[in-house]
Amino acid sequence: MAPREPEHPRLDGVELVTVLAALAEPTRLKIVRMLAARSGERAWKDIDLPIAQSTLSHHLKILRNAGLVQSRTEGTRCFISLRDRDVERRFPGLLETVLSCRDAATCQGAGLRDQVS
Repeated sequence: MAPREPEHPRLDGVELVTVLAALAEPTRLKIVRMLAARSGERAWKDIDLPIAQSTLSHHLKILRNAGLVQSRTEGTRCFISLRDRDVERRFPGLLETVLSCRDAATCQGAGLRDQVS
């Protein structure tokens, strides 16, 4: 029996608060930054974070349910990619703004200082 592909929500049904909540957690933000730094897919095993596999799975599920990433399986391997074009169409400038904020000083100019602190 082939593994079941996970459901990916349509972004027109995803609320902004859901996306922001997913991006508010530091580990998930690191994952999104890793995916944004390299266009295309990344193998699950290439997401190198000091967390348990079950924790990584949990974070990826939240990102997927928020419409930020999509995953696909090929045999026994799982690949993850950022849905940057889809997110840009739904929430113009959001990913660019969030990814450009490295610290509170950087986000102050974008009006996001209070959310980062």
